[in-house]
Amino acid sequence: MKKLAIALVILFGVLVGADFGAAAIAEYQVSKRMAAQLHLREDPEVRINGFPFLTQVVAGNYRDVQLAANAVQVGQLNEVGIEADLHGARVSTAELLAGTADHVTVDQLVGRVKLKASDVARLIGIQDLTINPADKDALADDEGNISSEDEQLAAGTDDTKTVVQLDGTVNIAGSDNKVRVIAVLSLVNGKMEIDPRKLDLNNSALGPIELPPLFEQSVLKQFSTTLDPGMLPFEITPTAVRAERGALVIEGTADNVTINSSGVSTG
Repeated sequence: MKKLAIALVILFGVLVGADFGAAAIAEYQVSKRMAAQLHLREDPEVRINGFPFLTQVVAGNYRDVQLAANAVQVGQLNEVGIEADLHGARVSTAELLAGTADHVTVDQLVGRVKLKASDVARLIGIQDLTINPADKDALADDEGNISSEDEQLAAGTDDTKTVVQLDGTVNIAGSDNKVRVIAVLSLVNGKMEIDPRKLDLNNSALGPIELPPLFEQSVLKQFSTTLDPGMLPFEITPTAVRAERGALVIEGTADNVTINSSGVSTG
């Protein structure tokens, strides 16, 4: 019995090694083909989740496939991150082996595009720009009051709008100043609109100061912009925007998707 147990452990170890090896080879091949077809400057990351991998191959059903490409050039943007999550991707194993597979069906496909702070900073001309999600009370005034419209926005009930915190360095009256801007990020016609609402300024020499309204509006205007992230992966319609540390994110989800050489269809 002891020898049998040892044999089973060794056999399982070999199978695990073969399984992960097969997954790695598959990920590598998909990555290379995607880089060539999409003309990417570097190979995208491909991760086929779920264990065991070989049973997924036999069934032709891959539970979770993640794709990610960084530093993609889209229009004036040079460092766009593109990601896609394929949940329940199915393709005929027999057709794969025969080389005749021409389509993939996906239960749910999530696509997103990330605009990095460095790219946004270059476009709007703000030095040392950082991006972070804002606190839910960030839109409140000095007395802590917040409008009913902004209360709904802070509650996060509308996926097409969110509150973001933008920190950077701007020139005011000939001197560089660190500023913090609270802005509303909105999804409008597939693009991102930044609407700056509040400004905090902290000059290290003078401490916190209040700018005259004319100067304040001039600084806020520098942060106001519309960003075009291009099309989401697999032509998914964008439905949400959000901020994460270091990036603005636009995202969309589609169910019952078919991907083939002609494009993408749903239903």
